Parts: sequence; C-alpha cells; structure tokens
Amino acid sequence: MPRLSLYAVSLATGLVLLSGCGLLDGADEKSSTSGTPSAPAAPTDADAVPATPSGSDPAQPAPAGGFESPQAAVQALIDAWNKGDKQAALKAAGPNTVEKVFAGVVNVDAKIEGCQKGSESGVSYAWDCYYRYDGGSSHFYVDPYPATKWRVVNFTQVAD
Repeated sequence: MPRLSLYAVSLATGLVLLSGCGLLDGADEKSSTSGTPSAPAAPTDADAVPATPSGSDPAQPAPAGGFESPQAAVQALIDAWNKGDKQAALKAAGPNTVEKVFAGVVNVDAKIEGCQKGSESGVSYAWDCYYRYDGGSSHFYVDPYPATKWRVVNFTQVAD
C-alpha cells in the first residue's frame, strides 16, 4: 500500500508542476498562460479591430469624428468597394465583412436606398441598410462602434 500512495503523490505533484508551467493549458484556450495566443473559433467583425498595415496610423480608423450615421458607414464601404480599396473599406467595416463585400461583383450604381432598425427588419443588428438591384438586394448590417460611432459588421445578398 505505501508504494501505491507514493506513486499517487508523485503523479499529483508532477501534474501540479506541469500545469504551473503552462504545459497543460490546452484545455482552456482563454486562460492560457503559455504566452501563445489562441484564435477564436468563429471570428466576428463586431469584436474585430480593423487591420492596418505597418506604418499606418491605427488611431485614425475612420474620418475625423467617425461616421455620423449607419448609412454614412455603409456608403463609405460601398465607395471603397467600387474603387477596389480594401484599406479604405477597413475604416468602415471589419476584415471579415470587407472580404465578403469584395468577393462580390462591384455594383457602381449601388446607392443605399434606406436603413431600418434591425428590430424592424428581423435581424439582430442595430441597423439593416440596403439597396435593391434587378434580381435581389444587398444588406449591410451596422452596429454602434465606439471608435467610429458606426461600423458595418456583416453583409449579405438576397436573391428575389
């Protein structure tokens, strides 16, 4: 029996030492102390910070004072899309949304027709700004964002 107790104490001591070194932290990625950052399972633009190239000024994510309305943020994204300027688009939207928008065909005639409160249009975002075109519509979902007042956090196209 004493040999079994010694084995159990040795095993417990080893596990405590390993966990203290951060070698057993893989089970809880959020509390990792190993110094290795973990990627979220499903990134969202609601929490994302706009990417900025090295040498650029991350303190200037949008026009001075930010976007005055959800529609202004969406129109800035559309203007950047029409110009093929992803860096300008990142001032109005997060990187995931920019990639979604830029994956679509550019519509140089795109002008926002309106913005509805998300609760009125049945979406979980603060605002649903949209424009219609022959065969469907494009929806830009906008939420409040402290750094720029408003930010486009998602994009979808709906066929008629």
